[in-house]
Amino acid sequence: MFFGLPLHPLVVHAAVVCVPLAALGTILMAFWPAAARRLWPAVLFVATIALIAVPVSISSGETLMDKVGENALIEAHEEQGEQVLPFAIVLWLAALGISLATRLTGHTPRSHHESTAPRPRWHAAMLIVFAVLALVGGGGGTVVIVRAGHSGAQTVWTR
Repeated sequence: MFFGLPLHPLVVHAAVVCVPLAALGTILMAFWPAAARRLWPAVLFVATIALIAVPVSISSGETLMDKVGENALIEAHEEQGEQVLPFAIVLWLAALGISLATRLTGHTPRSHHESTAPRPRWHAAMLIVFAVLALVGGGGGTVVIVRAGHSGAQTVWTR
């Protein structure tokens, strides 16, 4: 309880906002290097908030379920909510990987006086892997969290 309100509906909104926002930012960074150079701190922060909010939402939902009881709608909502965590982990790993690649592997803006040496092959392969992770974690996470949110709303409003 938080000021007399159940914690679950408060915390779940952080996940509902942060997962799709982190997905959008991570996918944008994966395919637009200029965006990665500018957005990586904000995107990594939002992805981290999402990664924290999802398990807290699951835990607070289980506590709430113990108080209100169980039914078929709540069980469906619980199952869908638990499916978000693996996608949030993959999304966070993609955001972290792209952020590190941006900061540590020379994927930074170059001055006009610096030589533009070609990047090693592994760098391109690494960015492709992180782009795939961003698409899987971001796309899948967004779909699953929307489905879980919809079933949660049905649970509340059909009682």
